[in-house]
Amino acid sequence: MAKNNKELAVASKEEYTFQMLLNDIQESALGNDDDVKDDEKSARERKSKLIVMQMLVVKANEYNDERHRDDGKLGNAIDVKVNNDIHLAGYIFFVSQNPQFDYSWNYLRKLENSYKEFLVEGIRFLDNVLADINMFVEKPRTHKVVHVVMHDIIDVSITGEKPFVKVRVLWENFHRLATVKREYSFTVKAKDCILVAGKRKKATDAEKLINMALEVLDKKDEKENEG
Repeated sequence: MAKNNKELAVASKEEYTFQMLLNDIQESALGNDDDVKDDEKSARERKSKLIVMQMLVVKANEYNDERHRDDGKLGNAIDVKVNNDIHLAGYIFFVSQNPQFDYSWNYLRKLENSYKEFLVEGIRFLDNVLADINMFVEKPRTHKVVHVVMHDIIDVSITGEKPFVKVRVLWENFHRLATVKREYSFTVKAKDCILVAGKRKKATDAEKLINMALEVLDKKDEKENEG
């Protein structure tokens, strides 16, 4: 019986794309999550957080081609984009006039390099997230729902039925986005039970953790069937 379930689990999977990710993030921001407080401040902050997440997904999709696989070329493209952003330049000047920054425009301009690094790492992070998702959905498994939490901010639900993948943002951990890297924590869960946890540096790391988690679930199912 388990074998048949596994065979069904890998049938007719469509590739998870940046557009699907964007749709899921927008849906996640609607305020239906249990952790959402429906006060005016939370709603206002959620809208601003969503704008930032949308920006990063759009940029990751924009540079998702062979020309930008090389880090140097991606960095150069981001450099040109940021340097020519007139709205960003105007905002930096405007904020610098706040006494808190001692009217130092140069201080905020120096932070542009850190912002460019953030964009590059954020793009690579989302590239890897999509690669891990698409690898996971092709894995044979008997469990209906398995969760992967990446960098404590992206919660991916892998199911055996359409839409197969559902992503939500852990908005309460939104501050984690500022430290996002192409290497990130990777936790596989079934409901609230953590199956495995580790560091995702390469695709092989993610696959190893996924295989370990599915092996744990298979052994659990075998014990239950024996019982």
